[in-house]
Amino acid sequence: MKSFIVSSLFALLSLSAFAGTINPSTLPDCKDLRGSVLPNTVDQLKVVMKSNASRPQVMVTGVVSQILPEDHNGLPHQKYTLTVDGQIKLLVVSNLDFGRVPVVIGTKLSVCGEFKKVGQGMVHWTHFDPHGGHPDGFTIVNGVLYGDKEIPGFTNN
Repeated sequence: MKSFIVSSLFALLSLSAFAGTINPSTLPDCKDLRGSVLPNTVDQLKVVMKSNASRPQVMVTGVVSQILPEDHNGLPHQKYTLTVDGQIKLLVVSNLDFGRVPVVIGTKLSVCGEFKKVGQGMVHWTHFDPHGGHPDGFTIVNGVLYGDKEIPGFTNN
């Protein structure tokens, strides 16, 4: 039990070293492929959900309603369900090479990423793209920014 507590504390401290606290008035902008800043509104999300746009970027705020098992086939990913506006359930898939987002059921967060039509919707690429093929994404939990840098070796449990 003692080693579990020590390793949990170490993991928490390691995580905080790689996540940057940000000033709420200077939140990063979520931008689409053209560089336009996206609004963080339910109406905008609904427009994207109905569109046939290819790989649209979205910015959404919601509450974590379910923690799903991590996927370690291929690139490791953290998965959870985000409920937006009390009715829209989005699957959020975050590449663990960019750090683990500290979520529990009930966590309120904002996420910027690429929307994909899977179920009600899926948001992935919730981190910067080191190769420049996608607009950068990110997650903000309690004023802390996640996904803004790659963390070598972080996925080792």
